[in-house]
Amino acid sequence: MIKFNTLFEQSIPFRWQQALLAVGIYFIGYLFIIPEITGLVFVLGLINENTVYLFNGGLIGILLVLIIFTMHTLSQENTEQWRRTKQIQEILRHMLYLYLTLLAVNFLLGFVTEQLTSENQAVIMEAFKQAPLYIVFVAVVFAPIVEEILFRGIIYRSLRYFKLKWIAVLVSSVSFGLIHVYDSWFNARYEDLWFIFVYMAIGLFLTLIYEKSGDILSPILLHMLYNAVAVLALFLI
Repeated sequence: MIKFNTLFEQSIPFRWQQALLAVGIYFIGYLFIIPEITGLVFVLGLINENTVYLFNGGLIGILLVLIIFTMHTLSQENTEQWRRTKQIQEILRHMLYLYLTLLAVNFLLGFVTEQLTSENQAVIMEAFKQAPLYIVFVAVVFAPIVEEILFRGIIYRSLRYFKLKWIAVLVSSVSFGLIHVYDSWFNARYEDLWFIFVYMAIGLFLTLIYEKSGDILSPILLHMLYNAVAVLALFLI
């Protein structure tokens, strides 16, 4: 059972304008503006195949700074109660439980779909061969910070503020899963939609540690650690 943090129902560490702006910056900037700018600059010949990842990484870095600045009040919450040793132990414990859960989920998905990995993971592996440092930055720095701010810090906290406990858990986990498989829907790779359960499981554990710790830093660090292990595995392949 989840031990819900009652402090989450008393206030939110941001203004609604901040949250809407951060969500807009991410979805419009990351999913539309950055790809369009990168594509235009590439067509104009200002960058080539060797520099496109560097250029794109720079734009993503700007986006990261904008989102952190917009939601800076979120990082101030409960930081005085953060105990390094205790939280690191909690992060490692949740990491262990997460991997045990993913072993079961992936086994079941492999049995049902006969797929070893998702298309999303295959794309990451291919990009890693061309630009490993870019993937390290996106996977270990950008994604954990931005996704935790959005899916835990904004979506989950907003629903928890209205005392929608289990709805908050479900929406945060499902939306986190959807953002990682949405491309499969638009590209008609419907078999990849099964992997939403993998990302939902990850989102669930990130939600659990956020609820338990009461601060956004814990899910960010857990997310970073999980992605870092995945990226390390790419180096070893």
